[in-house]
Amino acid sequence: MGNYRILMFSFSILGLTTSTIDILNKPMVHITQGMYIIFSLNTLKLPKFWAQCLNALNCSCYGMTISLLAVHFVYRYIAVSRPSRMKLFTWPYSLIWIIFCLELSLEWFITALFFAPQTPEIDVTINQSMINTYNLSIGQYIYAGNKYYWIDESKNQKHLSIPDLLFVLNIVKIILICVFIVFYCGISTYRKMKALNYTSKRTNSLQQQLFKALIVQTIIPMVTMLLPAGLMMIAPFFEATVGPIEGLVMTVITTYPFLDPIVVMYFVQDFRVALYNAICCKKSPFSRGHQMNSIKTTTMASVIASS
Repeated sequence: MGNYRILMFSFSILGLTTSTIDILNKPMVHITQGMYIIFSLNTLKLPKFWAQCLNALNCSCYGMTISLLAVHFVYRYIAVSRPSRMKLFTWPYSLIWIIFCLELSLEWFITALFFAPQTPEIDVTINQSMINTYNLSIGQYIYAGNKYYWIDESKNQKHLSIPDLLFVLNIVKIILICVFIVFYCGISTYRKMKALNYTSKRTNSLQQQLFKALIVQTIIPMVTMLLPAGLMMIAPFFEATVGPIEGLVMTVITTYPFLDPIVVMYFVQDFRVALYNAICCKKSPFSRGHQMNSIKTTTMASVIASS
């Protein structure tokens, strides 16, 4: 459980860090004319480069979140299906997961800062739309963005921007890797749990609670993190605009760290009882023997279903 506590602690720290950066940067999304930008009003009044670094760091937190989510599902899968390989989460093997999360996060940061920079060409394209939509002119915000199509004014022809397309494909690659891990480990863990047979009525009840929690915990990141990001990157490719919905993209993405633990507290009774007793300052009414059994089953719940 010590290693899992570290994993849980890491996720909590990441959630706090992401929330802090969101508050400082206040990122927003705008989609128009075959392009999208993630922009900030730079309320901290930082020099332009450092403001862009903060904006890129905001983007990298997304990469860190989905990569750490994937590691959580790997842990669940190994804990249930391959317990003999739990040493992979002990030192020095745990370096694998640290490097995995840092690499994806760093890749996201570098691409957002250096491969999706603010350019005069994008400024010209986005300026009127930003004035109409947000009443903001160039110089009042900084951004990272991609423009899928460029106009050859000499020939009056539209061309697909290969560098911008490669940038998005790289981001999609990172997302798909994490999605595959989450789905594979989530489905495999569910099947393994379903195959387990327990004689204890209490353990069987806990198992059913974990089934429901695991299903919802697999769906939530798909809805709150992947669909908004997919909308942001795919809509401009078809030169579609999403109107006021674009204002919800960053809002929905930032709800994931908040929603995920609520799922466990909702579905797993032991967590609900413990939370209620803690809020009401009540002592557990159960006997010591029942308390020990509750601790064991709650521990099982936290390993398999909680994130």
